[in-house]
Amino acid sequence: MKYNGNADSTILSVIVPIYNAAPFLEKCINSITMQTFRDMEIILVDDGSTDNSLEICKRYQGMDTRIKVISKKNGGLISARKAGVSAADSELIGFVDSDDWIEENMYEELVQCYVQTGCDLVSSGIIRDYENFQRTVQVMDHYEEGLYEDLEDEIYPSMLYSREYCDYGLYPTLVNKLFRKDKLADVYEGIDEAVFYGEDALTLYSYCMSISQIYIKRKAYYHYNIRSGSMCSTPDRRLPYNTYLLYTGLKKVFTQSEQSAVLMKQLKKYVLDLEFHNLKTLYHINMAVFDQWEFEYPEELFSDAYVIYGAGACGQALFREIEEMHKEQNMVAWVDKDADALLEECLYEVQTPEILCGLSYDYIIVAVKNENTAKEIIAELTDLYQIKREKLIWKPAKQVIRHS
Repeated sequence: MKYNGNADSTILSVIVPIYNAAPFLEKCINSITMQTFRDMEIILVDDGSTDNSLEICKRYQGMDTRIKVISKKNGGLISARKAGVSAADSELIGFVDSDDWIEENMYEELVQCYVQTGCDLVSSGIIRDYENFQRTVQVMDHYEEGLYEDLEDEIYPSMLYSREYCDYGLYPTLVNKLFRKDKLADVYEGIDEAVFYGEDALTLYSYCMSISQIYIKRKAYYHYNIRSGSMCSTPDRRLPYNTYLLYTGLKKVFTQSEQSAVLMKQLKKYVLDLEFHNLKTLYHINMAVFDQWEFEYPEELFSDAYVIYGAGACGQALFREIEEMHKEQNMVAWVDKDADALLEECLYEVQTPEILCGLSYDYIIVAVKNENTAKEIIAELTDLYQIKREKLIWKPAKQVIRHS
C-alpha cells in the first residue's frame, strides 16, 4: 500500500546504509515502513552497490512517499551514514543496517522517550540473532532504565568498560538508538571516514562527549543478524592502522573532559581488546586463552573418561588446568562445532561433535563461559545425538581478565 504521509513535518529520519544487501534488503525496509510510528522519513543510502540493491530501493521509493534514495560512490559505512545525516530533514536520527530488521513498535517507544524527556540520546537493547537461528541473545546497556543528566559522574566512569560487569557500560552500537541530528552532524565533522572497524564506538562515544542527557531504555527491539564471514571475523591487513585512527579520534574528545583520566584508562582497555581481535583475526592467536580462569569442577571428575565440548578461550583454559593436574590422558575427545576454524588455534586436536556417536565416555564437560550458551549446547546434544542429560556437565567459569 502506498503511504502518503506529510514528510515535510517529520520528527525522525531513519537512515539505512546499503552495500550489496539485496538478499536482506526487503525484510529490512519492510520492518521500517511497517512501524507503528509513521511520522518519519526513510533515507536509503546506496553506497555503490554492484548488485540490484539500488533497484530495490527505487522500487520501494515508488511505493512510499516517505522514502528518499541516495546513490553514491562507495565510501564505506561512515561515509554512507554521513550522507544520510546531511540529507535528513528531521530533528532525530535513527540507523538501521541493511541486513537487519526491527520490531514494529521500536520507533514509537523510542520517540516517546525523547518527547517526554527532551534528552540528547535514547539507547535501547539489541537482539543478536545468530546464523540459521541457532540462538538468540539480548544485550542491554549496564545502567538502570531512566534519564541520566549527570553524565560526568553517572555514565563516563563506566561508559567503555564497567568493572562490575566486565563489559561495556554503554554498548557501542548506533542502530538501537536515537540521536539529535544537529549534534550528530557536528560530531561527524570530526570522524575519520577511513575507520571501518569500531566505527560505531568512535561515533557514539564522541557523541556522548558533546551531550548532557541520556535516556536508557532496558528493552530490545533491534534484530542484529550475525552471520559467518562477516567483517568482524574476516582478515584485513588495515586493522592495525584502523585501531590507531580510532584511538586518536577518541583520545581527542576524551582529553577535553574533566573525567579524562578515567576515560583514557577505559580507552586503553578498549584498544587492547581491539588489538587482541586483530591478533586473532590476522594470525589466529587468541589472547584470551592466556587469561586466568577459575573453574568449579571437582578434580575427581577428570579421573573418569570424559569429553570436553568447546574449544574457545574457556575450553582451552580448562584443558590447561587439566594438564596441570596430569589428567589429560583420561580425555576421550575434544569437540567443537567450529573445529575446522580452530585448527591453528588449539595445540590439541579438536573434532566435530558428530564423532560423539561412536565414542565411549562417562561425561561430556561443556566448557563455555555463558550459562545460556551451555543450555543451548546441552539441548542440542540431547536432541540431535540422543545423549543422556545426566552425562552432560556444566559448571560456572570465571574469567580473570589480566588486561583490565
